[in-house]
Amino acid sequence: MSYEDFIEGIKPIIEEDAEGGKSVIYDVEGGIFKQIVEEAKKVRYQSEEVNQNFTFDDAWEAIIKDANLGIEKNDFLKLTIQTPNLGLKIVEITEKGNLKLKPIYSEDAKEYTVSFSRTKKLQEVFPDLSVIKNIDKEFRSVIGGSNSTAYWAVLNYINQKIKSETKSFQQKVPLSQQPYIIIIDEINRGNVSQIFGELITLIEEDKRLGKDEALEVTLPYSKEKFGVPPNLYIIGTMNTADRSVEALDTALRRRFSFVEMPPRYDLDGLNKEVYGYSLKDILFTINKRIVRLLNSEHAIGHSYFLNKDEDTLVDSFYRNIIPLLQEYFFGDYGKMMMVLGDGFVTYNEWSDEDKFFASYSNSKNDYDVKDLYSIQYYIDNKQGFAEAIKKLMNK
Repeated sequence: MSYEDFIEGIKPIIEEDAEGGKSVIYDVEGGIFKQIVEEAKKVRYQSEEVNQNFTFDDAWEAIIKDANLGIEKNDFLKLTIQTPNLGLKIVEITEKGNLKLKPIYSEDAKEYTVSFSRTKKLQEVFPDLSVIKNIDKEFRSVIGGSNSTAYWAVLNYINQKIKSETKSFQQKVPLSQQPYIIIIDEINRGNVSQIFGELITLIEEDKRLGKDEALEVTLPYSKEKFGVPPNLYIIGTMNTADRSVEALDTALRRRFSFVEMPPRYDLDGLNKEVYGYSLKDILFTINKRIVRLLNSEHAIGHSYFLNKDEDTLVDSFYRNIIPLLQEYFFGDYGKMMMVLGDGFVTYNEWSDEDKFFASYSNSKNDYDVKDLYSIQYYIDNKQGFAEAIKKLMNK
């Protein structure tokens, strides 16, 4: 990749007019890193239903307000009761904030006092009056001896007010930022200074947006301000056996934490038994020998053995494992034999009787003759491959 692919660059766009004529224009296009940064910076919302509750205290204030307006206008607030065509009216608000009620049919009728505290107790027990079967008995069990009709009238008004004024609405609530991850395979193979450019500073933890030392830069093509959010994680992968790691950019080394990813022998996909041995044991045996001859950085990864069966394991050996060992040992087949056993690598002695070399006049026969090794192939021979695995495992 280049900076233009990773961050942003000027890219050609083909436009076609109504007559089919084509023309090329150039526009600024965001690269893969800029695109994921813009996604990571977006604020996500979740709709939640919010209830705006109208409490008993709110309803009591409302009835006091309505009653006072009625008293001032001499048009008293009327409350219904269970008996049709009859009711009570609020004629006075006492100094303690209690209500005085009279029947609507007579000015000389007896007044009834309804207190705030007793009404609240009733409302806590009876938020729904339809469940009441015997008003006198059930009210008396809560507030003692009082005029149940007057309290029912006030409580009926309170409950209806609470029901009508309680509202629910949808509200957008911002969610916490979710993590975004960009994985750069073989990160050591790119020219970091050319690909990352000014971003090499922005990806530092304390330079991220929202941090105390946050930084933004002006991008060269779009002229936009650009910063990296803290919820974007960059994972770079590399093979430590690759000699290109030695030339890894120092700026990259300082900004990344290096975490070793050794072969995993505890994976479920390695528990399967193939040719009489578990995949885990075969891998472990090979790696133990590689580490002894080279180092732990050359250990073979578990992916070559994961979930293999008798057919795919053969394929993995000849397509991946043996070619990799040939590269590791630079043609030293003796060491390959030490790793795989003579079932896979065999030694062939030169026969003195063979007229192999041409005749030559030099009388000194002190030339080193290379040992002759060969790889044994069991592509269509499962029995032979099983025997080779048995020798590999020293069984």
